Amino acid sequence: MRKIHRAILVLCFLGLWVAPLQAQHESHEGHGIGWVPQEILERPVSLRRDIGNLHEKVTTSSREAQAFYDQGLNYLSSYVWIEAARSFHQALRLDANLAAAYLGLSQVYVALQDIPAARSALDKAQSLSAGISDPELERIDIQSRLVTFLEDKENLDKFVAYRKAIYDALMANPRDPSLWILRGFADEGPGAGRGQTGDVDSIAFYQSALAVSPDNSAAHHYLAHSFENIGQTEQALKHSEAYLRFSSSIPHAHHMRGHELRRAGRIEEAIAEFSKANELENTYYRAENIPAEYDWHRPHNLTLLAMCHELLGQMKAAEQLLREAFALQAHSDLAEFARKQWPEFLLARGRNQEALEQSQILLQSPSHMARFAGHTLMGRALVALNRAEEAQKELASARDELVLVPASDADRLRSYSDTLRAEMLLSEKKSAEGVALMKEIEEQLRVSPGPDAKSQALMQLDSMAGRARATQEWALAEVTAQQMIQQDPSYAGGYYALGLVAEQEGDLAVASQQFAVAERLWSEADKDLPELQVLHKKLGLKQTELPETRQEYLKRVREHPETRTPMQAAKTDLSFDPARLRGSPHAPVMIVEFSDFQCPFCRKVQPILKDLLAKYEGCVSLAYRDFPLRGMHGQAELGAESARCAGEQSKFWEYHDVLFENPDKLNRNGLMELARGLKLDEKQFDSCLSGGKYRASVEEDLQRGIRAGVLGTPGIFINGILLSGAQPEAAFERVIDSELASAKARREGP
Repeated sequence: MRKIHRAILVLCFLGLWVAPLQAQHESHEGHGIGWVPQEILERPVSLRRDIGNLHEKVTTSSREAQAFYDQGLNYLSSYVWIEAARSFHQALRLDANLAAAYLGLSQVYVALQDIPAARSALDKAQSLSAGISDPELERIDIQSRLVTFLEDKENLDKFVAYRKAIYDALMANPRDPSLWILRGFADEGPGAGRGQTGDVDSIAFYQSALAVSPDNSAAHHYLAHSFENIGQTEQALKHSEAYLRFSSSIPHAHHMRGHELRRAGRIEEAIAEFSKANELENTYYRAENIPAEYDWHRPHNLTLLAMCHELLGQMKAAEQLLREAFALQAHSDLAEFARKQWPEFLLARGRNQEALEQSQILLQSPSHMARFAGHTLMGRALVALNRAEEAQKELASARDELVLVPASDADRLRSYSDTLRAEMLLSEKKSAEGVALMKEIEEQLRVSPGPDAKSQALMQLDSMAGRARATQEWALAEVTAQQMIQQDPSYAGGYYALGLVAEQEGDLAVASQQFAVAERLWSEADKDLPELQVLHKKLGLKQTELPETRQEYLKRVREHPETRTPMQAAKTDLSFDPARLRGSPHAPVMIVEFSDFQCPFCRKVQPILKDLLAKYEGCVSLAYRDFPLRGMHGQAELGAESARCAGEQSKFWEYHDVLFENPDKLNRNGLMELARGLKLDEKQFDSCLSGGKYRASVEEDLQRGIRAGVLGTPGIFINGILLSGAQPEAAFERVIDSELASAKARREGP
């Protein structure tokens, strides 16, 4: 049940289960389903090629009806709601009694977030169910239970009944790939997640679908999303390419490969895929005479394409795309909120008056989320324009709007108004408060969920670094620049920002080094990009002097990892506490973990660390340091102190393990219960904890981590090289293998 609650929160925030805007939502009893006119959804359609390979045998004597039903399934699996509906309607023209086609329409209408229309189509499917096959009856029953839950979303027992119906159907027919996929959907949580919020658990179900249906295009699609969500980019890319191989006419298939290429740092290739999706969409709109405003995918693809151009410094192309996306009509709270990216771009480019004017447009939205974004961005523009009193009013208005946003969304949106507050504090010279709040926001950005969070966080960090420089907060500017490089080592802006900090500190050698890297990575940028002009001036280069392009530079770094460059993390000299060490103090590779016992990402990385110690036994050791995030995790510091108290009785690691295994035991009673379970001397343990014996020691660890550049947890150093966050095991192995190879080379000598 806990996972269901978690999934609801994630789905709500990602916009996969959000209420349509009432002002734009026409009832199915009138002229529209969701946000799409019914006339468009019912238009005749022809059979298409290269849209997927799904096939489900249904009860019909018409081969054409079967073909159009399969076409509807393939469009549905690729989130092409309009063409899915048209295909199911076309199947009904050929066989008016095709119950499965009405079932398909019900699924489309759920995706269009019109639950009454979904119920109506489902009722029709049920009325035609006499004489159909058992698998069809099972799928109708499963859809009925889903719609029943969506009509009463507060009743999670109804969602449990939906999951049980899928389980029962699977037990009867374990070789049906569609049931394994539905089981994956159910594991993601209620609503229309359809693969986009998959994780380790749902991956197993999508892989089971592939096991019984090799090369199933839908399973490959959902695995691409799911592997992306858990940070396994190589696997996500592999499945996105398989999905594209069978669905090359689907814009979203190209978009998905673009997603993964972007995460892999292959920005130029990502641009090619997003551009291909854009081309296919434009061709489709013209050929079918369907306005782009009805396609939910359009602004999303335009925005990600724009973000890729931004990463390369191609601001003119980015501006054109963001303008186009901003002009399109939005159909949900999240889509309205996403329109903020255009005024955010203007703000980041220093076009503050334009940002102010465009942010005002968001105030006209019927969405509280969009109006919240409008007020926060107006406030930030006003701060930059030195209009502090007006900015304060916008902050108050933003907070008023946030009160009206559902609590599950409000918690995740609060960092936007906090950013405005932090910038106001910095402009008022309240450095301590402003810097502390900025660092807290940066930590929230680092762990933000969602497939696009990484790129969005990078752009926000860039903007925050600029604001830190503008207010002369150079220490914050340095930390933020380092965080940018951690987020994406191939983004020129991070090195440019770090170079400006080094220059301010008088370290001209380091500044020149950082500027040189930024100049190479911006080799494909707009020639009149202001930052590039500054770089040329600082480096004494003419515009035509490009000794190495971006691609050549990245290729050299990939092929020669032993050559340390500014793109690779500098090493930090860290000591360790022998009392909190697993392994030999003389191991060639030392992992130092700065961690928080209440942090879910720290808990997630523990099995990986144990696997690494086993795999590299004798070569790798693990040292623990405390880094309790007090502002986010109220029990973390007490947990850290309790582990130290257990260490007094030579049970640090045993207590460490049970703390991570029992996150609900971090209160005083729970900590005592864990101590009893390990047969610790209770009186000694209680005295140690009650007296705050190790409070100062925990604080020392925290300060040591801050000085080393730790911004959040887990902060893990491998021989002094920082890996921040819950990284995949392969990321650790790459650094460890490199360090072991270096140690071997040193031993062997020239």
